[in-house]
Amino acid sequence: MLRPKELFLYGRPAKLSEFKFDESGKDSIIACPNPPKEAVAAGRAIAVPAGEFSVDRVIKQLPPGYQPDIVHISARNLNFKPMGLHRFGCPTVMKLGDTFHWGDGTLSGMVQYCRQLQCDYHWVYQGVQHLHFFAEAGLKNVFWLPGTMVIDPYMPLPSDTKLYDVVFRGSRSEFHVQRSRLIGVLEQSGVAIDVASKPYRASLDDYPKAKIVLNCSLNGDLNRRVFEVLMAGGFLLSDRLSPQAGLSQLFQEGTHLECYGDEQELLDKISYYLSHPEEAAQIAAAGQQRLLECFSQADIKQKFYRYVLNHEPSPPFTLHHDPRAAVAPCRDLDFLYSRIKLYEIVQELHRINPKISLIYWQGKCKELLADLADLPRLEITYAGDALSEVKDYCARVGVANQICFQHYSSRDQIEQAIYQVVIIDPPNDDVGLSRWVEEAVALTAESGLLLIAHQPMPGLRRKIDGLLRAQGLKPVRLGFSSQTWEPQEPTYLAYQRGESPHVAASAPRLSLQPMSLRVHLIQSVKSLPWFRAGRRLYLATRR
Repeated sequence: MLRPKELFLYGRPAKLSEFKFDESGKDSIIACPNPPKEAVAAGRAIAVPAGEFSVDRVIKQLPPGYQPDIVHISARNLNFKPMGLHRFGCPTVMKLGDTFHWGDGTLSGMVQYCRQLQCDYHWVYQGVQHLHFFAEAGLKNVFWLPGTMVIDPYMPLPSDTKLYDVVFRGSRSEFHVQRSRLIGVLEQSGVAIDVASKPYRASLDDYPKAKIVLNCSLNGDLNRRVFEVLMAGGFLLSDRLSPQAGLSQLFQEGTHLECYGDEQELLDKISYYLSHPEEAAQIAAAGQQRLLECFSQADIKQKFYRYVLNHEPSPPFTLHHDPRAAVAPCRDLDFLYSRIKLYEIVQELHRINPKISLIYWQGKCKELLADLADLPRLEITYAGDALSEVKDYCARVGVANQICFQHYSSRDQIEQAIYQVVIIDPPNDDVGLSRWVEEAVALTAESGLLLIAHQPMPGLRRKIDGLLRAQGLKPVRLGFSSQTWEPQEPTYLAYQRGESPHVAASAPRLSLQPMSLRVHLIQSVKSLPWFRAGRRLYLATRR
């Protein structure tokens, strides 16, 4: 069994309970701002600045004879920049934070951050569907480990008595739009669902006492709750994710857990398994056994060490399930960042809308289409002159069956095909510009969004703007600045169509509202190091 010496670089203060002062903790050191004095005195902590600094100041403070085998850093606080990581003389490993919403620095911000620090390895435990962006950015050794790597191992006692029909343990807030919507549907349908936020172990204690444990990801991500519920022996009913998110690589639907795709399927499966508790119990037992035998924390840590120290990768964690991650690094980083920026916008729309119909009209960027395919509630259509080329590319990267390929041969067909989001590439010149605009607008539903994937030249941009305004579309600015990365001029143009009696209302109204200012401020505060440290301390005292 491998037991390396590990140095952890934290961008936030570590609390005293994170340190082990017995023999088991002698090989681990945490370098962080304002570490506990007791940990510093014991040689288990090193004080570092909260911003940018040279790692030489860490190396000088290492205990005599201590040489780390692995150096860890996390891409959560993007202001924290220990520069010169290669001078440690051992593998440096970056843990990637949440990439599936705008709250912690954004996906594009994390890619830029990782390129600045240039670690030897980069890994994620959720948001695995985004790792292909990091691989395309030229980052080394991008891999995935399941969520058991970051949860506390705890198995409550089994329970033959079921105290709850359906339980959900976690946050029900404006930020978790889809989750709150589904819980509301269940309550209105008369489902006896118990919703509460409890400490970690109290939540796990409830899972085997429930007939069904509900999970709903924030934004199509393989979240920690999947692993927590299965570890506790609960019967998990989770939202169905895209193949790129990794859930189907670890667990089999109907054998280890159950999944739903929409409100009706959720209601149907709750009704079925409440009436068939023996089947639910069998699936729960199989799910727990699968997790403990294949993805226990001890086993996953050893796989981690073998990869980083001996370069012995283990599938599926090497992303064999997502061929997008096997493409060559992108030579044009501006092109890559423009794709990521557009993906971030659609991903945020995905967070706040139950389902979105989108068309990439006459598009040439086949990579963008493949990017969007991993959003599970996004119904994607492609139509254009490059249909054969785009379809072949999507088949090569494994997303062809997640996209509808259409050929619209007449204006009547275009006007009957209404989408909530329309993405188009800008024209090279103004030849046929009026027809190009009319066709794009005809595809756009009321309240729908028209996205021009790249910025046209200024003169052409003014002509496009005038034509779109004349058609009743108004320019909109989407998104907000993150805590760390200042907003830049968008690489795309966005227009929203207003309501009109002449527009077919065949698509649901698209919500473009990002988080309210209140929720945005709450998320920003929650990402601050002092808040995270205080929350961990509070939860630890309640366990």
